[in-house]
Amino acid sequence: MRILVEVSNIVRFLIRVFRPSQTNEKDKAMTQAPYVDRGGEQVFQQPFVAKNVLFNGFLLEANLVQLKILCDKYLNTPSGGKTAFEPAWPFVLLAFCDLKSLVSTTPPYNNWGWFSEKEAAIWLLMVDKNRERMFWFHPYIFVDNAYALTMGRELYGFPKGLGYFELPSDPENSDYFSMDTLVLKEFSTQTQGTKEKFMEARRVAKSGKPPSPWGSALEMMKDLIQTVEHQSNIFKNLRLAFDTADDLLHGRAPMVFLKQFRDVTNPAQACYQSIVEAPSKMLGFSKGSLLHDEYEITLHEYASHPINSELGLKAGPLKSLLSFQVEFDFEIGNGTEIWRAS
Repeated sequence: MRILVEVSNIVRFLIRVFRPSQTNEKDKAMTQAPYVDRGGEQVFQQPFVAKNVLFNGFLLEANLVQLKILCDKYLNTPSGGKTAFEPAWPFVLLAFCDLKSLVSTTPPYNNWGWFSEKEAAIWLLMVDKNRERMFWFHPYIFVDNAYALTMGRELYGFPKGLGYFELPSDPENSDYFSMDTLVLKEFSTQTQGTKEKFMEARRVAKSGKPPSPWGSALEMMKDLIQTVEHQSNIFKNLRLAFDTADDLLHGRAPMVFLKQFRDVTNPAQACYQSIVEAPSKMLGFSKGSLLHDEYEITLHEYASHPINSELGLKAGPLKSLLSFQVEFDFEIGNGTEIWRAS
């Protein structure tokens, strides 16, 4: 009997050690429970639709090696190499957005009301080498309301923080954008968290040339790609080029996230961790234009927010390589776990 008990213990140990890292659907269903809504609930059910979004984008040159390190840190290393993401090109996009309306499309939440949202984010274009598909990743993103912050973090894995915004009141006079957030200037026992300037975009010179209007989202993306394609070989892969063109034609911008929650018992560990992708689709294109004026970007680095170091950005104010403004509606839907820690 003692031998059988010891064999049983050994088998259970081996199962724990060599259990596959991915959770199958049956195991996943066994670990799920009905979500409990409460008074003041801030996590509505997806999908969500955002209407009348004013998106101001500024393209910045970054360091490809540092972007690869960032991809490994947030996506490839957590999965133990089961995912293979890499930066598509040595650029990042700084975006300041004003979302006039964000609403859940799922009953009964679709009848509960809507929220406005201001947002500032870094957009990094990635290639999933395993599936040869393009995805957007957000290493930094900030919003101005608790609902957007909580839903973004808990549902998808957006690393959203709380931001305080100064955006142009008139889109035709887009001179200055800024976002403050709570930071630690340095790591020490004497350091208090303070609200500081973190992201700025400032028009420093007018070209005298009027904005070049776009008639569609496809025209916008063609301008962007033509500006940077000579510095990337991603479109030499025919399948990747075809899938990317198909996404552009249908207004799709798929996203990928590291979704995780710190464990309450062992805070160095994650009680839940996964790599998640989510579909995002443009529902309506209102208008857009390429801006020919000169914009200067300043990203302030702090110990708690090492943005320039992580992205491999040059020191000092940066010149926007391509600046644009676009108005549209979009939907973000149900996500998919492409990897989950056991």
